[in-house]
Amino acid sequence: MLNRFSSRLTPLAQVFLREKLKGACSYRRIAGYFRSSIFEIVHEDLEGISSIQIVCNSELDPHDIKVSRAAREQALKARWNEVSVETESLLYRERYRRLYQLLTRGNVEVRVVPRDVCAFIHGKAGIIDLADGSKTCFMGSVNETREGWSEHYELLWEDTSPEGIAWVEDEFNYLWQRGYPLPSVIVEEVRRIYQRVEISIEQCAPKALPAAALAESPIYRGGEQLQPWQRAFVGMFMEHREIFGKARLLLADEVGVGKTLSLAGSALLGSLLGDGPVLILCPATLTQQWQVELYDKLGVPSVVWLSQKKAWQDHHGHLIKTRGPEDMARCPFQIGIVSTGLIFQGTPEREYLLKRPYGTLILDEAHRARRSGALGQPDLADSP
Repeated sequence: MLNRFSSRLTPLAQVFLREKLKGACSYRRIAGYFRSSIFEIVHEDLEGISSIQIVCNSELDPHDIKVSRAAREQALKARWNEVSVETESLLYRERYRRLYQLLTRGNVEVRVVPRDVCAFIHGKAGIIDLADGSKTCFMGSVNETREGWSEHYELLWEDTSPEGIAWVEDEFNYLWQRGYPLPSVIVEEVRRIYQRVEISIEQCAPKALPAAALAESPIYRGGEQLQPWQRAFVGMFMEHREIFGKARLLLADEVGVGKTLSLAGSALLGSLLGDGPVLILCPATLTQQWQVELYDKLGVPSVVWLSQKKAWQDHHGHLIKTRGPEDMARCPFQIGIVSTGLIFQGTPEREYLLKRPYGTLILDEAHRARRSGALGQPDLADSP
């Protein structure tokens, strides 16, 4: 038997989904997109179901699948964390609490399908084992979200015929067997969002401050982190600052080991602690790289001084007009990035730049002096 539903005529969440889930034994869903908002409308009904299986899109790259489990988890975490954790925690804390409870209770399994198995799960369907021992299946345009079931215009067909149910079960099993379990790191992200507490710098112990300041930066929310030697440098910066009142450090690591993030993380902490403005001096060819890494990795906005245009440019590429050379000392952001070459030019901008006090100064020399020996080994590593 075929039953047709339209959200234009009837509320799908109430008339169909909740009604069918009451007392159900199992719920299997090809979801397309799956979001925590679904638990706002059927939380109580799902709690009583012994087996819930959801298969959904992941946009995982096949290469990530083949490399390692860690690569899969990193890719999934990056995708999950594209939303604003501040907004989610503020507006939807209860939703995430319910989701975490369901995911850790043991009756809910979520699997994600990589792109090489199915480029995009657009077809949505489900099978419900009803309380009376019978089954029903449904198909339609509804995503497994609150908006899909209660706000959007959606069409849904219910099919109670054995052949219809068998057909949907076959499609579900194909995707389910080729999907990957939702990794524990995502479950922990759900927990972190609903337990998130904002604290002030004054409430944070000095040793815990680096981790607290970077916990929600893009690099960490994307599933990566600072390397041990980068964290060690930031810790050294904090120790010197605490013991001596200031830090004068030379970082001379090899190319490609992440000196920029080591220094940027230290500058971020100094700025948060009220040390004052941050000035980064580097070759003109590296000013944009510094700006991009600050924002893309740490979520820190900055401005770059464009000598030819006599203007600051923010991390979105917007020019901030100036009234004259004196605006060199009126950096509109806490972190300013300037070409080292400006220091060696006798311009009014240089004079205003040098007159301004700074809490943190980073000098990125970014060069390699090479010996002319037979092996051609470097004599001096890059020295920011």
